[in-house]
Amino acid sequence: MKILVIDDEPEARDLLRRLLEKDGHSVITAGSGQEGISIFEDALLQQNPFDLVITDFGMPQMNGGQVAKAIKSLSPSTPIILLSGWDSRGNADNEVLSMIDCLLNKPTTGQELRLAIKRVIAQRSHAARL
Repeated sequence: MKILVIDDEPEARDLLRRLLEKDGHSVITAGSGQEGISIFEDALLQQNPFDLVITDFGMPQMNGGQVAKAIKSLSPSTPIILLSGWDSRGNADNEVLSMIDCLLNKPTTGQELRLAIKRVIAQRSHAARL
């Protein structure tokens, strides 16, 4: 799969990229919400869309909820996994939760992330068949 990872923490971004690439995915990373949305838009324009977006919730300027809303407005069927630390989880209101396909606590394990990816892709496949 082609996956976009958005996280303002370089270490977290790199860790996710390495884990996902080890599993055979093509990964592009962004260090901010705005950068991630720009990369996502460019991929759509080039007709080479992302299969999945993984974004951190707690980021400066634009949080993961705002990123999810923007991504879903551009491509409603693109699954979004939101990673949230304990301090920002309470800020994910119902509108944000309606924009994402899976919410994972941060830090997450590789196994949790793999299961979440399988689940959101299965949900997307099921919805496409309906």
